[in-house]
Amino acid sequence: MNNRTVNTLEDCHVEVEVEVDTETWKEALKKAFTKLAQDVEIKGFRKGKAPENLVREKIDPAKQMNEAISSLLQPLYTEVLTEEKIVPYAQPGVEVTKCSDTDLTVKFTITTAPHVELSEYKGLEIGKEEAAISEEEVDKAVNETLKENATLVPKEGSAALGDTVVIDFVGEVDGEEFEGGSASNYELELGSNSFIPGFEDQLVGVTPESSIDVNVTFPENYVEELKGKPAVFHVTVHEVKEKSLPALDDKFVESLELENIKTVMQLRDSKRSDLLKEKTQQLHDAYLNTLIDTIAEKATKIEIPHEIIESQVEAQREDTENQMAQSGITLEQYLQIVGQSEEDFMAQIEESATRSVRNYFILDKVGQLEEITIEDADLEFEYARMAEAYHMSIDDVRKALSSQLGQFRDSVRFSRIEDFLYRNNN
Repeated sequence: MNNRTVNTLEDCHVEVEVEVDTETWKEALKKAFTKLAQDVEIKGFRKGKAPENLVREKIDPAKQMNEAISSLLQPLYTEVLTEEKIVPYAQPGVEVTKCSDTDLTVKFTITTAPHVELSEYKGLEIGKEEAAISEEEVDKAVNETLKENATLVPKEGSAALGDTVVIDFVGEVDGEEFEGGSASNYELELGSNSFIPGFEDQLVGVTPESSIDVNVTFPENYVEELKGKPAVFHVTVHEVKEKSLPALDDKFVESLELENIKTVMQLRDSKRSDLLKEKTQQLHDAYLNTLIDTIAEKATKIEIPHEIIESQVEAQREDTENQMAQSGITLEQYLQIVGQSEEDFMAQIEESATRSVRNYFILDKVGQLEEITIEDADLEFEYARMAEAYHMSIDDVRKALSSQLGQFRDSVRFSRIEDFLYRNNN
């Protein structure tokens, strides 16, 4: 019988020291010796058939003990979890605190479930805001549609903000051209802020078939090779174009080929509906964020293992790195461009990860207290809802989600928990 000593530590950790039964340890040593002996070669004897005393001389006692310990760790750990009813949240720390021919003591440091004890989470007065859309917002949305469908036409006069110029340019730093600093027949919308600060402003007033030298200084948060350096761009202007907006009439609306939208009034109604949905969702999300912050402030206890937060921090960092890689730059280059140090970036990610993990376990605790679970029938309802929204068959939705069913079930459950909180608070 293995003796155990259990100590509860701070930060959701439990330390369990196991004194392995002497007979169990001796048996493990014996099996380890037998296993290692199979690979021992002694001249004059077939492998595995030499006398034990000769074989023992060839086997390192430390190697035998390591083999024996390795064979016992998983059974011991499983025994600890089962008999002490511990649910681990990460790989345990393992330390052999005593080891001899007759004794073995192993200490497991186990990360356990977060401790979340909530006080108030229903009947809180947060203040729900009703979404409303003004006619000015609808006008702006309709005008954006007109701009998206505008055509560029040649302009006889000089270029103004909002116009597009077609240019060739060659950039130089210290009299030398630099990589990525040249282009031909480049279309640049003045005022788009897509070039170095000051570049577009100096092109306001240019005319077709003219040339100009544009002097700029690269910002300090630019790439290492160019940041803070003065540069000159030799620019040749080929064309100046201005936007020509289509007339807002039913004919234009029909040309958009939008389902069930044929008139200007129907377009305005559609824009109003879209804006209302968007603002409603924004207010809903903002309300829930404030509500969960309030629940956290009123909580009796929220203790989360640092390993869980560190894992989330690393996941967010990797996600950012992958996004940057898709844009063709490294994380280091991205930080240079936005003018942020790696320390500040990591601090920002840690704050975000801590909040995200905290909110997850608060919602999970509410789900436990209110016994909010997801049955197969609930999933079928969600499959049907998604099938209708995405014009798919229910079977196709089910197949698409089959590889991530656990995540989908969790997502549905947490959505139900959020709905519960929204309904039961003001």
